[in-house]
Amino acid sequence: MAIKFNPIFWTFLVVVATILFHTSAVHGSRKEALVGGWKPITNLTDPVVVGIGQFAVDEHNLHAMTKLKFQQVTKGESQVVAGINYRVTITAEDGDSPPPHHYLAVVLDKPQQKYRNLTSFRDLGCSDEKGEQKCSYV
Repeated sequence: MAIKFNPIFWTFLVVVATILFHTSAVHGSRKEALVGGWKPITNLTDPVVVGIGQFAVDEHNLHAMTKLKFQQVTKGESQVVAGINYRVTITAEDGDSPPPHHYLAVVLDKPQQKYRNLTSFRDLGCSDEKGEQKCSYV
């Protein structure tokens, strides 16, 4: 009994193998992300992430007429959409109250269009009346 070469079967097999290979590459890659899903940011000192945090504080100051001073990004997630949504927890000092406050900001970044927009910015209320930190992070 001889095995016949079926070009349609082998083409199908190659296509399936290629799709499986690319799917596994996406899950193991740092640069590619699943569209729509939130992915933790592992490098919070990346200049892009720090820039997003600074931008969020600057925009909030501009629109709310506050004088917050950006310190650092303490936690973050990104989401691939028509650009990248960043949801970051930011530590910033408020001139009126000495201990740093924690804020949650969402920024839409479209680097290819040189566009950034602060979508939301809110105080997480991380200090209790005794000045102890008790935060509810996302």
